[in-house]
Amino acid sequence: MSEDEQLNICKKMFYGGFAFLPLLWLVNFLYFFNVSRKPNASKELKKYIYLSLSGCVMWFIILTTWYGVFVNKRIGWGLMADRITVVIPKGL
Repeated sequence: MSEDEQLNICKKMFYGGFAFLPLLWLVNFLYFFNVSRKPNASKELKKYIYLSLSGCVMWFIILTTWYGVFVNKRIGWGLMADRITVVIPKGL
């Protein structure tokens, strides 16, 4: 694959990650990581690869924080929490 094709695919995957698809950022990073380690890799390609990694890590932090808050505060939020819960745990 030529460098222009790689850059084009990398850009598309990076911008596609903004559609709430953080897994696409992770795939982008993992797929192009070996390419970015080559000495002749373009700086623009490296930029999109590492921005994809940063976006994926940021989403991971946001989602795990939300999960921790929701699990610990669900009972206190009452009916509102039950409305946004897909499966309501029994017993509480």
